[in-house]
Amino acid sequence: MNGSVSSLPQPGPVRGPAFQLHRLAEDPAGAGDGAISPDGSRFVAASRRAGSLNLWFYEIATKQWHQGTRGAGEDLEAQWSPDSMCLAFTSSRSGHKAIWLYRVHEARISRLTFGSHDEEYPHWSPDGSTIIFVGGDWGQRHLYLVAATGGPPVPVTDKPGRAGACAYLPNGSGLICHSYDTGASVVSILPLDGGAPRQVTNGRAWDYKPTVSSAHPVVAFSRSVEGRSVIWVQRLDEPNRGRALAMDAADDRWPNWTADGQHLFFHRLVDRGVGIWVLDRRTNAVVQVVGPNEQPRYGSISPDGTRLIYAMEETGRSTVKVRDIGGGVAEPLLLGDAAFPQWAPDGRTVAYLTRKASRLRWEIATYDLVTGTSTVWTCGVTWLKGLYGPLDWSPDSTRLVFKSETEPFEADLCVLDVRDGRITKLTEDPWWDEAPSWTPDGAGVIFMSTRGGDWTWGLYRKELGSGEIVTLARPDYIEKNNPRLLPDGTLIYSLVASGVEDLFEQLPNGSGRVLSSVGPAARYPVPSRDGSMLAFTRTHRTVEYWLARNVWGDGSPVVDLADGEARQCGTRDARPRTGPVRSPVDTRRR
Repeated sequence: MNGSVSSLPQPGPVRGPAFQLHRLAEDPAGAGDGAISPDGSRFVAASRRAGSLNLWFYEIATKQWHQGTRGAGEDLEAQWSPDSMCLAFTSSRSGHKAIWLYRVHEARISRLTFGSHDEEYPHWSPDGSTIIFVGGDWGQRHLYLVAATGGPPVPVTDKPGRAGACAYLPNGSGLICHSYDTGASVVSILPLDGGAPRQVTNGRAWDYKPTVSSAHPVVAFSRSVEGRSVIWVQRLDEPNRGRALAMDAADDRWPNWTADGQHLFFHRLVDRGVGIWVLDRRTNAVVQVVGPNEQPRYGSISPDGTRLIYAMEETGRSTVKVRDIGGGVAEPLLLGDAAFPQWAPDGRTVAYLTRKASRLRWEIATYDLVTGTSTVWTCGVTWLKGLYGPLDWSPDSTRLVFKSETEPFEADLCVLDVRDGRITKLTEDPWWDEAPSWTPDGAGVIFMSTRGGDWTWGLYRKELGSGEIVTLARPDYIEKNNPRLLPDGTLIYSLVASGVEDLFEQLPNGSGRVLSSVGPAARYPVPSRDGSMLAFTRTHRTVEYWLARNVWGDGSPVVDLADGEARQCGTRDARPRTGPVRSPVDTRRR
C-alpha cells in the first residue's frame, strides 16, 4: 500500500436521503462499546441489565433488547463478522481478558485466544477469515492476527509498544490503528504488505478507535481535547480536512460504519446532575440543597457550615454559584467557565478550575471573596497536563493538591503553594494517581490510584514526612472514587458495585458500611472541615446509542469531506507530536 489511499473507494456525487442524527436507545446499565450489524438492523452492546456485564442485542425495528451472553466476568467490545453470523468479543470470564466468539443463531460461545496476558479489541477482516486484536502488558503490546477458526496468533508488529485498537481497511490491505508511542494518541495506517506505517492524525488531540468508511476515503474516530470526546470525520488523503459530526455538550465515542459506509453508529455517555445533598452525620438527616434543574456537578461546604459553593451545567458551560444550606436564592460567582470549586479553610478564598473560550486547557485558579479578584496559577506551566478533576486545600489554606497527567494512562499528584506559586510533584511513578485530598492534620494526602496493577483501583495515603505510601483500601475490581479522611479517622468514598454507586464509610478499625440514608447514585463526597457534615452529588448516568443516518446526504456537517478528487497524502500537518497530552481515562470513564 505504501501510504497511498488510491486503492480505497473514491468519492462520488452526494445523493439520496438527507442526513439525520437519531438516538436509537438508551441504557442506564450500559457500558458503551456498541457495534452495529453490517446490515444496520440491530446493534450489540455491553450492559449490566442482568447484573454481570454481558452482551445484549437491540433490534432497531422493534425497539427491543434481548440478552446474548450470560455468566460471570465482563463481556465487552463485541464486533460483528461480515456475514453477521458471529461476534468476536473481549471477555474476562477465563480470569483475564481474552478473545471469544459468540455464534448468534446458536447462542454459543467459544474461546479463541489463550495467551497468558490480556487480549482485547478484536476486529474482523473484510472476508471474515481473520481477526486482529491487541495483546500484552501495557507498554509492551503487540498487534496479532488469528484465524477465525482458531490457531496460534501471529504478531503483526515487529516491536512491542503502546498499541491501541485497530480496524481493517475496507479492502483488507492494511489496518487503521491508534497508538500511544509518541506520548499522545495518534491514528495511523499500518499496511499488511510490510510497508511503512503512515500517520493520519498529528497528535494534537486524543484520537482513538478509528474506522474507515467503505464508501469514501474518510476515517471516523473519537477525538478528545481536555474533556469530552466528539466523533471526528477526516479525509485520509488530506489531514487538514476534518470536522466533528456533532458538537453537543455530550461525550460521543467509538464510531463504526455500516457495511455500505453510509451510516455511522456511536455511543454517547450522558452524566447529568440530579442534585446536591448535605448529610448531617450527627443526626443522619439528609437535606437537598441544589435541585436537578441546575444540573449540579460538585459542591463544597463553607468552613462555618452555613453555605455551599457548587458547579453546575449551564448552556454547555460549567458555572459556579453560592447558596445558603438552609435555603434561599443562589448567588452566581463571575468566574467564567469554572469547575470543582473548593472552599479554603480560612473562609476567604475559593480554589477552582477555569478555562477561557479560546483555550481548551483547564487551569487552576483562586478567587478572593473579599476583594473579588481571581488569580490563575498554572498559565505557562507547560509540563502540567489534564488538570480536570477535584483539588483540595491544606488545613492552613496555603497549598492545593491536584493531579496532573503525564504519560498516557499515567498521572501524578502535585502541590501548589499559593504563597509563592511554586508547584512540586508529590508522586512520580508509572501509575494513575487521582482525586487527592489532604488529611485533617495536613501531614499526608489521601488519593485513589491504579498502583495495584492490572488497572485495579485502590485508596492510599502518602505521608509527607517519610514519603511512605500506605494502603487504605486494597485494590480490586470494585471501583472506588474520591476518598476523604475525616478528623475522627473515618474514610468516606464512593463505591461502585454492580453498576450502583453508593457512599461508603470505612471506620478506623477497618469495618465499613454503605451509607444507606444517602441513597444510590452518590458521588463526590466532600466533608465540612470538622467532619460533621458531608456534601455529595447525585447524578443520572446512562449510555445512549446513536445513528448518523445518510452521512453523505444533504444537511450533513461532514458532507463536503466526500467531495473532490482523492490525492496522495502530503506532509502537511502530519508531523508527529511528542510529549504527553490528555488521556481519556478518569474516574467516570474506566
